[in-house]
Amino acid sequence: MTALGSSAAARPGRIPRWVLLLGVGLAAGCARGPHPEVEVEVARVAVDPASRSPVVLLEDKAHTVALPIWIGPAEAHAIATQLEGVEPPRPLTHDLMKSVMERIGVSLQRVVIRELRDNTYFASLFLLWDGEEVEIDSRPSDAIALAVRFRQPIFVDRALLEGQAALDLRAARDEPLRVGDVTVQGLSDEMAEYFDLPAGQGVVVSDVSGPAGEALHRGDVILEVDGSPVRDPADFRAKLRAGDGRVDLSVQREQTRIRVAFTSAGSGEVD
Repeated sequence: MTALGSSAAARPGRIPRWVLLLGVGLAAGCARGPHPEVEVEVARVAVDPASRSPVVLLEDKAHTVALPIWIGPAEAHAIATQLEGVEPPRPLTHDLMKSVMERIGVSLQRVVIRELRDNTYFASLFLLWDGEEVEIDSRPSDAIALAVRFRQPIFVDRALLEGQAALDLRAARDEPLRVGDVTVQGLSDEMAEYFDLPAGQGVVVSDVSGPAGEALHRGDVILEVDGSPVRDPADFRAKLRAGDGRVDLSVQREQTRIRVAFTSAGSGEVD
C-alpha cells in the first residue's frame, strides 16, 4: 500500500486541499511526550476526487493532527461498513479473519502503524496467543479493518505524525474560511469560555452577506450541523457539502441558543 495511492509517489508537504475539507479529524504538531506512539481514531473514509482512490484519515484524540493513508477499494469498503454498522449478508474477508482468530483463541491487542518506507506504510498487528504477545507484519488497511472489528486501539508512530505527510489541523482550524456567503473561523478558547462552551468545538461567523445575512449574524457561533458537532471551519464546510442542500444549524447568539434552517445557497430561517 503506498502512502499516496497505488500508482503515485509520495509528495510530502503537498496534501490535496480536499483532505483539509474533511474535517478530520486528524496530524503534525501533536504534543510531544515520552511515548513513541500516539493513539488515533478513524475519522473518515473518503474518495480522493483527483485520483479516485479511497483514503482513510487517522486523527489523534485531541483532533490536532491527522494522517491520510490511501488504500484499496475493498479495504475501504471493509472499514466503512464496520464504522457505519452495516451487516453484510455474508462475512467479508476481515469478518472471516476475526471469526477464525476468535475460534482458535487468538485476540487482537492493538495495531501500530510504524513507518513509511519507499512510499509505503508498514503496520503491525499485536496478537495475544496462549498468553504470549506476537507481532505480525500487516498492511495498514488490513490492520485498521481488523482493529475496528475487534474494537481495539490504533497507534501511529509519533515520527509519522510530525512528518511532512501529516496534516496540522490546528492551523486549518484558525484560518478563516469562506463558505458561500458566510465566512467562519475557529472558536478561540477565550470565546468558548465566555459562552460557557467546550473548547475545540464550534466556528464563529466573522462575515456574512447576501441572503445568509437574514439568518446569521456576525459573532454567531455555529455549534452543530444537523445535530453533529462542528470542530473547525473545514469540518463546517464538509458537513454542509455532505447535506442535501438544506441543513439545520445549532447557533449560539450571545447567551441564547437558536436553530437556523440553512440552505447551501446561503439563505436561512431562524426558529
